Amino acid sequence: MVVELDVSVPMRDGVELRADIYRPKSGGPHPVLVYRTPYGKHFAADDYQTHHKAVERGYAVVLQDVRGRYASGGSFNPYFHEGDDGFDTIEWAASQSWSNGDIGTFGLSYPGAVQWLAAVQSPPQLKAMVPAMTFSTPANFFYMNGVFDMSWLPWIYFNIAPDARIRKGLPGPTGDAEVAAAWQQEADDVLSFLPLAELPILRDEAPFYFEWLKHEPTSPWWSWAEIRGNYSNTDAAVLNISGWYDEAYGPEGAVTNHNGLVEARRGEAARSQLILGPWQHGEMAKPELGELDFGPQAAIDYDEVILDFLDRHLRPEVADTDSGSLVRYFVMGSNEWRQSSSWPPAEVQFNQLCLKRKGDTGLLDDCAAASES
Repeated sequence: MVVELDVSVPMRDGVELRADIYRPKSGGPHPVLVYRTPYGKHFAADDYQTHHKAVERGYAVVLQDVRGRYASGGSFNPYFHEGDDGFDTIEWAASQSWSNGDIGTFGLSYPGAVQWLAAVQSPPQLKAMVPAMTFSTPANFFYMNGVFDMSWLPWIYFNIAPDARIRKGLPGPTGDAEVAAAWQQEADDVLSFLPLAELPILRDEAPFYFEWLKHEPTSPWWSWAEIRGNYSNTDAAVLNISGWYDEAYGPEGAVTNHNGLVEARRGEAARSQLILGPWQHGEMAKPELGELDFGPQAAIDYDEVILDFLDRHLRPEVADTDSGSLVRYFVMGSNEWRQSSSWPPAEVQFNQLCLKRKGDTGLLDDCAAASES
């Protein structure tokens, strides 16, 4: 394997992002897989083996720090630049001498979102992608049911603020142990502080957070993060993955994105697949969740699943033909995997729940009429 570290990838506005390139020593040019992360490409290289397995299959792999994070230039504004930067990175990868021009993407959570935000910008060379455990709309991501999501505060505190302090020369904890100790002291005060817009900490490390708070969930200002309604902008094959116990936005995001693609591609080969398992965020290899044990069949080999899918669309010479639009879902209780050509499965019947308030009249008749229809 040939490894090139901190390779400069120029963006359209002149900012340089940095990427590590992994590719086979011989042969080529190769199909390319792009992985973009705010969590440090060096951490991804140390913690995961996906890129090594991909190189063994004949791919070149680009691991990139997103704008404003670790080795990359510019200022970090979560999700805001990922559409344009993802587009530029995909097209840059397609133009390299070691690339055959066919690009795939993969990643989970934030690295899942960057794929969708780039895909709806219509990069010509994007052929396949596997976004896992990510959202469909900012209205269900930054907010949930109209309420601002408080989990953004610990996310910023642990994942974003330490590197921001190093880059900007700001005071405050930067090491993992220091950050954890500081959070233990500050968590109660931070999470109970009102109004959020006047929170005294993180203003220099995360100015974007306070900008988010200025905008209601249905404001058109959020259009830069909207995936819904933009599915016709991509021709890429897509495998959406989530878990029943994923973050609140995860299952909805995967289902909405899958069905949106199928609808947008009506009359064509859908090339959209969906996997829903009994997992929490980021966990697909564990069959247990709390006190629940769904059996060993509940776990999947994430690397093998995504690489097999990407093979079907980027390496047809070694892959079976695509199975088309397919949903694979895990049924808890019976603890078994099932398949369907659609979501929800055509054979599933829904029961309607009608609630009657004491003293109200006519509601039962309304419910009966609705059930009959």
